[in-house]
Amino acid sequence: MKKTNKKVILAIILISYFMILLDNSIIFTGTVKIAAELNLSQTTLSWVTNAYSLTFGGLLLLGGSIGDIIGRKRVFMIGLTVFAVGSLLVGLANSAVMIILARAFQGIGSAILAPTTLALLMDSFSGEARTRAIAAYGATAGIGASIGLVIGGIFASLLSWRDGFFINVPIAIIMIGLTVLFIPTT
Repeated sequence: MKKTNKKVILAIILISYFMILLDNSIIFTGTVKIAAELNLSQTTLSWVTNAYSLTFGGLLLLGGSIGDIIGRKRVFMIGLTVFAVGSLLVGLANSAVMIILARAFQGIGSAILAPTTLALLMDSFSGEARTRAIAAYGATAGIGASIGLVIGGIFASLLSWRDGFFINVPIAIIMIGLTVLFIPTT
């Protein structure tokens, strides 16, 4: 594989991982507007976060195992698709039930996507290149957690909390296309 393809593979992995991190930041920074717009109580609002956290945490090991069984590239694309559909549904939510179910669905996509990003990274790089790729992955986690709050705040303040979820859809579609082109089947 060409060296330039390795850079594209790393970019696909890191952007997909960053998308998950940014998504959580948008929820944190947009809770006041989400609650006001959807008329949610504090208890109901907590379920917007909990639905995602429970499905994500509960299915994380299963998401990684499925990639080992049926192929990481395929599972990565499935995770991107589920995450994108979940993001679209969150952005379209007009009730408490809809946003909670959409966040749970989005958590399923994240539980598939997160372990597969790291598995693809490990499959795609070796030696010093792997060390640099893992460092970039870790830096993405740190940057995503901190800058994600700023970006989430911008979406929630200047645009709409919904736009922060809608943006995931075209990004995921682009990542799926790039995955088809550049990531080898594993």
